[in-house]
Amino acid sequence: MIRFGIVGVGGFAATWVRSLQGLEREGTAQLAAAVVRRPDHYRDQVVRLQDAGCSIYPDLDAMLAAGRVSLDVIGIPAGIAYHEPMAVRAMEAGYNVIIEKPVAGTVQEANHLREVERRTGRWCAVGYQWIHSPTARWIVSRLTGGSLGRLREARSMIAWPRDSAYYHRNAWAGQLRDGDRWVLDGPATNATAHYLTQMLYYVAAQQQRPIAIEAVRAELYRARPIPSYDTSCIQVLMPGGARVLHFVSHALTQQHDPVIHLDCERGSLDWTAEGDAAVIRYADGREERYANPDPDRVYMLPLEQTARVAAGLDPAPLCGLAEGTPHVLAINLAFESSRGVVTLPLDRLSHTQSASGGELVAIEGMEDALSRAYATGAMFSEMGIPWARVTEAVSAAHYVAFPRAPELRRALEAGA
Repeated sequence: MIRFGIVGVGGFAATWVRSLQGLEREGTAQLAAAVVRRPDHYRDQVVRLQDAGCSIYPDLDAMLAAGRVSLDVIGIPAGIAYHEPMAVRAMEAGYNVIIEKPVAGTVQEANHLREVERRTGRWCAVGYQWIHSPTARWIVSRLTGGSLGRLREARSMIAWPRDSAYYHRNAWAGQLRDGDRWVLDGPATNATAHYLTQMLYYVAAQQQRPIAIEAVRAELYRARPIPSYDTSCIQVLMPGGARVLHFVSHALTQQHDPVIHLDCERGSLDWTAEGDAAVIRYADGREERYANPDPDRVYMLPLEQTARVAAGLDPAPLCGLAEGTPHVLAINLAFESSRGVVTLPLDRLSHTQSASGGELVAIEGMEDALSRAYATGAMFSEMGIPWARVTEAVSAAHYVAFPRAPELRRALEAGA
């Protein structure tokens, strides 16, 4: 079995722990080591892990030093600010790596990871689980098979209310920085990064070329008193004229789980996260359907495929830095296009309580705005919404460091 060492056991890392335990029961991978910086906070879990043969270390360097002969892959399901520095240390120590999404906060960090990957001969996978889904593989087969024709536009919509507890769960939630590093946290950056990346991946797969971005136009808004954004619409222009549109908000009261619509020359495809199911409606009236036979297993898939690569059974990570880095570029350019984050007027907001008792801040009419944007492909500012601000597209050409515009840097540093 491929032996993993991971950084952390709480928060989202707990999902990795459960996934690796499931893979161990299948004989694929083993959680052999974990970094636990505060064992007193996870006393019972540490005992259970140690009883199962998992070594516990106080920090990454200790695990890297001790694991040279006992670990195959280092997993980093840590906060955004830690992905690049920890992955670099692991690759330079001779390990292959899998990091949680997003790849990093900035393109310069993501590009540094790619340089270290080339220099060390190691690889770095990225935990975008939906790309590994059987339904995603089925969608790619249909997009590349030719029956749908050219993919002209991809749209996604997610309405995920998030209360005050969400923004207090760690030090960087809703923040622009974590210490001295940009994290640019927000729904498109983090919670719904999967769906933006998934669409970019589909367009590139259909065109049978690496993911490439030509320009980004975006509107970033905040209802909650945070430095970063909680609501966004992002338009990505890709080679050949294909558009990718991502509409999301945490500032509402009604939940709508992720959906994706693909508009093609000879039909359309609709995917829903609920059930991980897709339907194709061809222009000639035919329909095709597919649903993941085991959607609950989707979180295990990136770790399983990483284990296959480490074992020499697969040639490379299905989702590596080449597939994950364009999302970072899109988010960086979204901030450049939006010229920072627009604070919404108080008279457009309402305050309620979530089911768990936390405060929810909601934007007036947000659910309807998302639905209309998703149906039409229009940006918020194109729909006559009074608080929306018109923005301009920003080219991705020669974009190598965030932030590029001096006025954006000043605006963000004042907010951070």
